[in-house]
Amino acid sequence: MKIQSITVENHRRLRDLAIEVRGHAVIVGANDVGKTSLLRLLNLLLGATAGQLYSALTFEDLADQAKPMTVEVEFGGFTDAERTVFPHEISIAQGGHQESLRLRLTAAADPDDPELLTIERWFPDSGHQRSPSREQFAAIGWRYLPATRTANAAQLDGPKSAWQALLSAVDLGEARTSLAGLLQQFNTTLSSSVTLEQLRGQIAAHLSKSMPTGVAADELVVRTSADPAVSALENVSLFFDRGGQHVPVSEQSDGLRQLMMMTLFDLAQGAANIVAIDEPELHLHPASQRTMAELLQSSANQKIVVTHSPYIVHRFDPSLVVTITPDGQCHQVAENKMTQVQRVLANWWSPRLLEVLTSRYALIVEGLSDRIFVEAAAEAMNISLSRLGAVVFELDGADKFRHVHKLLGKDGFGIPMLGLVDDAEQGSWHVGFGGSPKKAVGKGLWVSTPDLEGEYCTGLGGPAVAQILVQAGVCRENGVLQACQAASYADIAPEPLAEFCRGIKVTAAVAVSAALTEHTVAKVPSVHGLLDRLRTDAA
Repeated sequence: MKIQSITVENHRRLRDLAIEVRGHAVIVGANDVGKTSLLRLLNLLLGATAGQLYSALTFEDLADQAKPMTVEVEFGGFTDAERTVFPHEISIAQGGHQESLRLRLTAAADPDDPELLTIERWFPDSGHQRSPSREQFAAIGWRYLPATRTANAAQLDGPKSAWQALLSAVDLGEARTSLAGLLQQFNTTLSSSVTLEQLRGQIAAHLSKSMPTGVAADELVVRTSADPAVSALENVSLFFDRGGQHVPVSEQSDGLRQLMMMTLFDLAQGAANIVAIDEPELHLHPASQRTMAELLQSSANQKIVVTHSPYIVHRFDPSLVVTITPDGQCHQVAENKMTQVQRVLANWWSPRLLEVLTSRYALIVEGLSDRIFVEAAAEAMNISLSRLGAVVFELDGADKFRHVHKLLGKDGFGIPMLGLVDDAEQGSWHVGFGGSPKKAVGKGLWVSTPDLEGEYCTGLGGPAVAQILVQAGVCRENGVLQACQAASYADIAPEPLAEFCRGIKVTAAVAVSAALTEHTVAKVPSVHGLLDRLRTDAA
């Protein structure tokens, strides 16, 4: 059985949502938009005890404390064994072809005591309001690995670690008897050791001085912690062989420990139906992040993953991705739009574009020179794009906007967008920012007239821009004067200089952007307007 849909209503951090889960689910978005909150709600519904529910939920979690908060999942794809565990809870649609199982959690003020929070968890289609049994929770098979995990020795090798879970599942066959015999022989040798007998005597004598009753040496036993009668592999550890030296897993680098823990965790969840992982990319190099993503998406059980890593998102199909935007809303590509979106994936489903999915705002520009200029202008205006969660994404051509809009716009992942485009190219961009020039320009779209080079040459002045280019080593004084047909800097007009800059777009943008100040950015109205709107929206 696997989750088919998730519904949340009246939660403080999340807008009311209804997510269709198409196999796995990869949840992305900027920091502090509610991604982890969604995983925690699922963990409360599918894996928490009654005591944990009451300690985790308070009135503060309710958006409107006069209404109940609701979390619900719908399951499908049952095996015969699972059907026997839910004999009255699985509902069958008309026609008898569609089976589903709904599990709901509600938290609301008690009608008899408004200061008391009442929490209920039950199957709405079952005809009863009993909480799921232990056997039913086991059949659901939920596992959760939070982002607060640490790859320390206890997590890697402790009694409750994934490694020990894997060892417990190993069938040693005939070797078990042999290993148990060796352990028993080892314990017998320890107990008969004269040296250890003297040590036990010393310990017993000291204990007798501090305890109410005396302790005899024979009451103390030195033996392995593994019980031969229970498990011959208890406390067996995993090591790396490094040139004949056995190095424990717990002494490896942070990245390798995290990768080992994630790998062992995934292997140990063979019996789990649904595995939720918050930030699987922790401490991992990009190449390891890609490897981890391949491991996660190839497993038989269902994965619910929260991530900031474009390298992980890149390995999953876009139909599995859910974005949470800063307003708490969830977005995914609609089923009826998937064919249209899939046609553009080969060129656009890349880590650079996917970085936008984890942002709060996307500033869409035509090319690299525009991106360089906008980022430098933001710095000059004391606007921290990183702090605001804004990403400047260059298209490498204005005509490509329609492809990106299919992925990021309202029919895609719903990322808030602002745009910067040249005057001649603005027509194809209007649809993404309101539909008409009147609704788009100056509201979500800013137009450089006639283009960015023309605008900064006009705004800053031909002489000033020419001197910036020469001082930056972009060109020689004679070269720029000749190109502009001018006798001196003072004679350089904006139009011929802009034409000169268009031939060296990126180099010119680097030089001019390095000289920007808050005062000079204001003389480039399209860029200043774009960034001023970003600052206002983010306030």
